[in-house]
Amino acid sequence: MRTRIRRGLAAALAVSALSLTAACGGEAKDDAGKDGADKPAATAPTTAAPTSEAPATALTAAQMKAAALELKDLPSGWKTTKRSLAGGYKADKPECQELVGMFGGDVAGATKGADVDFTVGNNDSEISETVLTFAGTGAADYVKKFATAIDGCSTFTATSDGTKQKITVTKRTAPQGAEEAHAVTLGIEVAPGMVIEPNVVVARQGTGVARFLYLSDPATTKKDFDALARTATEKFAKAARG
Repeated sequence: MRTRIRRGLAAALAVSALSLTAACGGEAKDDAGKDGADKPAATAPTTAAPTSEAPATALTAAQMKAAALELKDLPSGWKTTKRSLAGGYKADKPECQELVGMFGGDVAGATKGADVDFTVGNNDSEISETVLTFAGTGAADYVKKFATAIDGCSTFTATSDGTKQKITVTKRTAPQGAEEAHAVTLGIEVAPGMVIEPNVVVARQGTGVARFLYLSDPATTKKDFDALARTATEKFAKAARG
C-alpha cells in the first residue's frame, strides 16, 4: 500500500504543479471580511463579493513571505522539499480550466511570493503552498472564477503532454480565517486503476491569495487535512492583513 501511495504522490507532483491554500466546500456563503475565530465551524466556503472598498494595494514581499507555512508551523516529522513541475493541463470543458490551471504555469495578473513544499515520512504525505498577490480586485476575481469552476465541474478530462486524465471534483468544508476560502478534493486518475486525491484550498485576504495542496494516504488525509489547512489559512490571512 505504501508503495502505491508513494507512486501516486510522485505521479501527482510530476504531472501537476498544484501549490496553494484553499478550495471549496458546501453551498452557502458567509459574510465577507470576518475573522473566523468568532464564527461557528462552517459547512460552506467563506465568500466575499468584491466591493468598492476592496483593497487596491498589493501585498508586499515581506507580507507574502510571512504568510507562508514554515516547518515550525507543522507537526514534528515534516521536512522541506521541492516538488517537480510539469507542463500545463488543458481541460476538455472551458469552464473547468481554472481548476487545472493550478497544475502549473503562472497566474495571469498575479505576482508570486512564497512558494514552499514539505514532506513527511518516506514521502507518505506532501504539502505545497504558494502565496500570490494581485492589483485592484484581481484577487477577488481570481477566486470567483475558481469557485465558479468548482460549481460547474463535477467530472471532466484534462490533457497534459498528450496524456488524458479523468478528474472528479468533490467540495470540502473550507477553513475559516480569511475573507473567503474554497476547498476541494480532486480525484485524478494518474494510471488505470490508480486515483490520487490532492486536497486543495484557495483562500483570499484583501489582494492576496494563498493556494494550499495536501496529498496523502486517504486515511491520513481525513485525520490531518482540516487542521493543516486551518493553520495555513489563518497564518496567511494574518500576514495579509498586516
